[in-house]
Amino acid sequence: MQNHFSYRGTRASRLGVALAAFGVLSIGLSCTENLPNGPNTFTGASIKIVVPHDTVIVGDSSAVQAQATDAQGHVVQSLKFNWTSADSTIVGFAAPATTDDGASGRARILVGRRTGRSLVTLALSDSRFDAPSVTRTETAVVGGVRVLTTHDSTLTAVNDTGMAIGAGLVKANGSFVTRASQGIHWVHLGSHVSIVGAGDTIKYIARTNGQDTLIATDDFCLASAKCADTAVVHVSQQLTLTLSARNFLAWSFGDSLGPAVTLADRRGNGLTGTFIRLVPRTPADSAIVKVSGPIGTTNPVNGSMAVPQLIAAANGSARVAVLGIAPDGSVIAVDSVTEVVRQVARRVAVEPIHALETATDSIPVKQIARDARGAAIADAAITSTSVGIPFNNGIWAGPTTIVLFTEGTLTPTLTGLALPQNNPAAPQIPVIVNSSTISLLAADSVVAGVTSFVITTPIFDSLASPAVGKWVRFDGGIGVGIGNTPDSVQVDASGLASVTWTPPNIAGLYTLTGVRGTTAPMSTLADSAGRIVIRRTVRVVADVPSSTTSSVAMSAVSIPTGGTATLTITVKDQFGNIVKSAKPSDVVVSLGSGTLSALTCTLGVCTATYTAPAAAGPDSVSVKILGVEILLSPLVLTIT
Repeated sequence: MQNHFSYRGTRASRLGVALAAFGVLSIGLSCTENLPNGPNTFTGASIKIVVPHDTVIVGDSSAVQAQATDAQGHVVQSLKFNWTSADSTIVGFAAPATTDDGASGRARILVGRRTGRSLVTLALSDSRFDAPSVTRTETAVVGGVRVLTTHDSTLTAVNDTGMAIGAGLVKANGSFVTRASQGIHWVHLGSHVSIVGAGDTIKYIARTNGQDTLIATDDFCLASAKCADTAVVHVSQQLTLTLSARNFLAWSFGDSLGPAVTLADRRGNGLTGTFIRLVPRTPADSAIVKVSGPIGTTNPVNGSMAVPQLIAAANGSARVAVLGIAPDGSVIAVDSVTEVVRQVARRVAVEPIHALETATDSIPVKQIARDARGAAIADAAITSTSVGIPFNNGIWAGPTTIVLFTEGTLTPTLTGLALPQNNPAAPQIPVIVNSSTISLLAADSVVAGVTSFVITTPIFDSLASPAVGKWVRFDGGIGVGIGNTPDSVQVDASGLASVTWTPPNIAGLYTLTGVRGTTAPMSTLADSAGRIVIRRTVRVVADVPSSTTSSVAMSAVSIPTGGTATLTITVKDQFGNIVKSAKPSDVVVSLGSGTLSALTCTLGVCTATYTAPAAAGPDSVSVKILGVEILLSPLVLTIT
């Protein structure tokens, strides 16, 4: 059998030329057969793997050939080769159609089975050749990456989950199809979801509001293919307002009511930065209820919220919007509540609870019902019964005429809407009745110069408790502090207010008014009602006659003989007050030579008729009080 292996000599050269001219002639050769015209061993030979490219798409194939060359570079035909793959699960082999090349290993088909790299080794197991084995790295790739689930999803609650499934594109029957388990992995951009799992299928879990991007990719992908696909995940919590109640009843002004509020998604998760507003729907609603600041603590874990309270301010029904506000200030949830305010009386009274007044005076009182928080009930229907003191026009206590110290009482009776029994849903607590007790004093007269005296009376607040520490302010009738009256006194630990009052030393009628302290002004009668706790009236009368202020006068000082003139004496005390009680005996009148009729005194003015003597000449009139000449005394007269 002829052999076409390269060897030395002319024949070999001619054979090489023939091979070059006519192509390769394939002749079978036994591995142990000695060549008749050549050596039994060949040095310097080499083998190589001939393949069109180093990648193969999973599911596709690529033809590969084994090639041997001698030391001169001539291709040696008809040898047998062995093929191996380091990982046949990545790159495997298939034999071509039944041919000698396929049977002898001179040709193979590389088959991509799953993505990755495998070392393909070619070996020549012919002992006549010292050619070492050769290797080549073959890579199995996908022809692209595709996300099989939705490319855009939205999660509406924290801890909501979704799935993202990616697959590689592989060849099947000449066409691309998707197949799992091809080395897909995911790149996660963002922090609003967490990722569980790896490989083709991952689970994403909503954590915070925002948008994340999930990119499916493969490290072994055809260079010209689309080797990544994207899924966008939005976390957008849909928060719902949940109210513990929507209807409220307030029985006192100042009551603070409101619902417990949860602002959470359907899984019970809140959102950091959200808050609640309560907004009365109309100005009329705003007059009935006021809104406080938030009460309580917001917990974003479970959506429980700090909530403003509705503070009852007027009787009526108010509708109030409950708004859930997002961190950016937008309204994300709306609900509403209704509050009905209907004051129910806990106390009915005539105020002041106690007052001191001169019987001839009167003070304005207030018939008033108060709710549990002490707020006045404007529409309460009250009538009062008086004992021992007139009650005029539903507001004035007094005046009356008494001689001795006594007391009058005004006792109120409540009817109508403010009664608890007329509001069955209200607490059925009996109404406390506080009567007004007014101490009545007889009218006093004091002498100028000795007018100072002490007034003491108990003072109560509007809840009939001693008003310890409170203040009573005073007005002397013609200016605060007239006659050394203090501006105010403080109620002592026994509940008593005590004031020392010194009216002026000017004859007249004076009234001291004490007002229970309050910030509201007393500009109208209604402002004063119920606040006056002392109204004390005294009359200051003149002291005894005084020569230093009393005076004398004559209707004429030049009088014809036997003629007459009127003598007038004005009697005053040391303060200049006319002594209206003056008597003729209070003065001593002395004459020179004329005569004087009997003195008569009326309201401090004493008069008499002077008759001149028969003879012309000088005369005089002297008037003394307690032996001292009064003003303008003695009078010098001329008798003509």
